[in-house]
Amino acid sequence: MKVRFPQIALSAAALALAAAPARAMEFGICAHVGGDEFDIRDKEFRMMRKAGIRRVRCDFTWATIEPAPGKWDFRRYDRLVADADSRNIRVLPILDYDNPGAYPGHVMDHLDEWCRFVAAVVRRYRRHFDVVEVWNEPNLPFFWKSAPDAAQYAELLRRTCAAVKAVAPEIRVMMGGTAGADADFIEGIYANGGASAMDIVNIHPYTWPSAPDGFLDSSIRRVRAVMERHGDAGKPLWITEIGWPTHARRLDGAYTLLAGLAIARPERKVWRVVYAKLSEDGAGEAEAAGLRDILPPGSTAEAWGPARLAAELSTNAVDAVMLHTESFPLDALPALRAFVRDGGVLVSLGGVPMYYALDSAGRRVEGVDCNAVKASLHLGWKAWWTDSDMPREARAFPTDEALAHGYKGDPAGCPVSRFFSGARLAPGDRMVPLLVASDAKGAPAIAAAVFLLGSDLKGALVVSSGAVFNGGATEEFQAKYLTRALEIAEAEGVEAFFPYEMQAPEGDPFYSEHHFGLCHRDLSPKPAWEAYKRHIQSRR
Repeated sequence: MKVRFPQIALSAAALALAAAPARAMEFGICAHVGGDEFDIRDKEFRMMRKAGIRRVRCDFTWATIEPAPGKWDFRRYDRLVADADSRNIRVLPILDYDNPGAYPGHVMDHLDEWCRFVAAVVRRYRRHFDVVEVWNEPNLPFFWKSAPDAAQYAELLRRTCAAVKAVAPEIRVMMGGTAGADADFIEGIYANGGASAMDIVNIHPYTWPSAPDGFLDSSIRRVRAVMERHGDAGKPLWITEIGWPTHARRLDGAYTLLAGLAIARPERKVWRVVYAKLSEDGAGEAEAAGLRDILPPGSTAEAWGPARLAAELSTNAVDAVMLHTESFPLDALPALRAFVRDGGVLVSLGGVPMYYALDSAGRRVEGVDCNAVKASLHLGWKAWWTDSDMPREARAFPTDEALAHGYKGDPAGCPVSRFFSGARLAPGDRMVPLLVASDAKGAPAIAAAVFLLGSDLKGALVVSSGAVFNGGATEEFQAKYLTRALEIAEAEGVEAFFPYEMQAPEGDPFYSEHHFGLCHRDLSPKPAWEAYKRHIQSRR
């Protein structure tokens, strides 16, 4: 989950820190060598060694090590640590997760037992570890099985740090990497006494599906600003997960799109659609092909870059333009506005439309008032960080209007976290909800809608926060983005960098989690592995 906050101006001290020469970055890799990849660990270790990778990040799960109260089983981890040592690779253990088999409930209900587990692990592997990570992405309910709570996590971090230092004061304690550069959650850790309980701050600043430029650097600086406010500017910052998956393209929520188009222009049976690429050389052909697969027979879909959009877009040649999730090409903005003014249909699926402005190279452009852009299109929106009644995560279900126009979806609902409103509608405009969840007061929270515009704008908007192109980067772009992320992280003084992950399981061709790997399932390298290897060796 991406978490977004306003940009924070850096002080002179923070700017000086960013500009100061940094120590050489350490290069690691995430690999499930204690889990699904245990049987191929030595092959992975040998590949790491050849690439110059000297540290592997992996889970040390409480439930595996203490399957019953007071019953310890270190056999798997003993072998793992010994094999890593034989290849001169350090293990970065993630001490993590509830242990429902031995201690039902949440870890916070069993802190004494948790600390006993921590002490047992550190005591056994003291000479092998120099850093331990405390939990993984504690700001997500998927990993923190109650609602994520920075105060709770800060308490876990304090207790864990005390348990580690009591056994091995030389081992550095690192906070669990947050999903995204979650400055608010990190602020909460500091506000609850977390500074003295962590030697290293840690984030997972994924920028996928976008390139890292303008996203990764600003994410790092937001976190640095929090650290500085709490007198912690000199503390190391690590990135222990970042990556770009290469899964096949498929449009999730195709029925949301089709229902929206049918409502926007019921008389139209064949569509001419353009997919707006984020940059001149960016991806887009696969998305256009995905649109052709689901549009009515006889329809067309092409991918245009910003220059062509700016030069050729007109309602005479194009019926609808589809934006890529939350970003838009700034150079094409006047043409897009004119397109909607003259009756065109603008589509944005997946998050808040027009949240980020990008230049023709796909880099984020700072200083653009994107809320004003949305207001000029009469588009109102809200989310949990703008309206406390809005849920952070919810399930949305189709309206009668959506069902009447052919919507089909998961009976369990569509997962959503951003919402739309009619607050900016002008006289003559109308909003038709397609997917609706509930807010904290039980009122409708609209997660997908058609904005039928009939005032100064004659077009329509089809928007959804939950339907996106489920597709990754090409393997070539994965390599390109990884290289650029490394360069940005080095420039920003990040101490250690761990791509997620080594092996791609490649089970489901459309599931992102199965395709982050820098190597294929058989461990044959993707271009990103070779790019990472070249980068590491260039720094030796």
